[in-house]
Amino acid sequence: MGATGVVFGDIGTSPIYALKETLHTSGAQVDDIYGVVSLFFWTLTLVVSVKYLGFVMQADNRGEGGILALLSLMPRKIRGPKTTKHQAILVLILVGTALLFGDGVLTPAISVLSATEGLALLNPDLAQVAVPLTVVILGVLFMVQSRGTHTIGNIFGPVMLWWFGLIAGLGFYRFLAEPSVIKALSPTYALEYIGHSGFKTFAILASVILCVTGAEALYADMGHFGVNPIRWAWMFLVGPALIMCYLGQAALVSTNPDAATNPFFGLAPNQTMLIVLIVSATLATVIASQALITGVFSLSRQAVQLGLFPRLTIKHTSAEHEGQIYVPVVNWLVGITSIALVIGFKSSSALASAYVLAIAGTMAITTFAFHIVAREVWEWPVLKILPLTVTFLIVDISFLIGTASHIVNGGWVPIALGAFVFAVMAIWRAGNRALNRRMRESTRTWQDIYQGLETGEISTVNGIGIFMASPAEMVPAALISHVTVMHSLPEEVIVVTVKPDTQPISSTPVLCDHISDRLCRVTIYAGYMETIQLPGLLEREVLGDKEKLATYYLSERHFLASDNGTLGHRTEALFEILHRNSVAPTAFYGLPYDRVITIGTRIDL
Repeated sequence: MGATGVVFGDIGTSPIYALKETLHTSGAQVDDIYGVVSLFFWTLTLVVSVKYLGFVMQADNRGEGGILALLSLMPRKIRGPKTTKHQAILVLILVGTALLFGDGVLTPAISVLSATEGLALLNPDLAQVAVPLTVVILGVLFMVQSRGTHTIGNIFGPVMLWWFGLIAGLGFYRFLAEPSVIKALSPTYALEYIGHSGFKTFAILASVILCVTGAEALYADMGHFGVNPIRWAWMFLVGPALIMCYLGQAALVSTNPDAATNPFFGLAPNQTMLIVLIVSATLATVIASQALITGVFSLSRQAVQLGLFPRLTIKHTSAEHEGQIYVPVVNWLVGITSIALVIGFKSSSALASAYVLAIAGTMAITTFAFHIVAREVWEWPVLKILPLTVTFLIVDISFLIGTASHIVNGGWVPIALGAFVFAVMAIWRAGNRALNRRMRESTRTWQDIYQGLETGEISTVNGIGIFMASPAEMVPAALISHVTVMHSLPEEVIVVTVKPDTQPISSTPVLCDHISDRLCRVTIYAGYMETIQLPGLLEREVLGDKEKLATYYLSERHFLASDNGTLGHRTEALFEILHRNSVAPTAFYGLPYDRVITIGTRIDL
């Protein structure tokens, strides 16, 4: 039930617009209808059933899926690139991640707008209501995110169960009037249609791909529900319901070509059922949008923990479910952009041109990343993985070529959104690598600190000092500044380093290295699905009640942005903007504000 409500929301609402958009491109003759529905069926089979459910979902990181899970599974030599080949692999993964953010922006816009457009079938004068109504629905949806979804999440499953039953039932009703459309499930119709369509096939495929929107969500959400519940729900509920709905739409258009303008809402046999269908579609698309928004929040947290994003404010909206989070800056960026797209494009047909490129790009990159994991991690032989990769890439690249023709008509939107997200990740990563190099070049060593304590150059003051250090720092910058300015150190020094782990929830215990009777180095590994609350963790694992007596020392870095560094003036300036606007460690790690001392340091990257 849970998997039905969350995982299949996006792909489950694709019948609202997928066949409509494809028939606009292909035409609505009987041969077109049979050929398109055959393409739909075999696309769902190859992409969802075989590729994602059969193979890609084997690539889980302790049960978690998604494109960043694939990255975390890859050998460190790829994640920390040293060669051009490894850099290219990393760049592709980052591009795929960036496109997923674009998908998260576009899905709420096209889904809800396609549902409200059904009002025009009730009364043509209501067509002008679709855009403002969609804006209101999306505005409310994004405004309530801070309250969490745990209070309404329980209804997602029943609503989507009703939805799949409804579209399957209406599809079956129309199918009974023209049962011969069942022949379209034969692959010969798809192959013959491709054969006689020629180069037009690519334009048609650019719309056919709409039937698998949300396929990536199946993989990304597997950590919440598990592989088997998702597979069972697809095979016995969602897949059959979608196929019956498409067959019903095909039967309707075969007997009534005028219904091609909006075949989904044409499934309703009367006005009463049309109202039920419009209301149900609106609820289903809101749930689909919510699932994508939640997915973007989760993806943002993963990117932060893997060092691909600046620190962001991450709020937990449920005490029972650790995965229910709210990321304010992401919520408002996605919300404002999504609403702007609705206002700018004004119809789901126009938005579809923007939508398809993000889907095709993400699917192709997932195939490539899966191949790397299968070869490098699982060590599958070439003869086993190559036929799979080639088959999947033929499908993915065919879709990608088709969607490339939409760049001028809206396909530039996911490219622009993806480029922005990619630039943030690339600059943040490059800046941190340069910063780490500078940290390793620190002129102070622990030997200098010990010598200063022994000679009395560094005096001792009462208390416990907890100094935060980056993984690259030999001696924390805050500690060096404290010694340089104050010529003293607390009698007990704890140096804490938080390192990203490649696991969703780290199983590595907190490591305590007692360098001397006064100095302890603590290393904490944070999984990419975890949020670290440092005081509680240190109290449980290291200090006990003494944690409440400790003072936290942080370093606030200021960058000189001169021409002497290795990063480049422009990149350093952009990195400084990201660094300045990232959440301070005090808030990110839940440190007590009244026990934090921040010391400024100046660095030239």
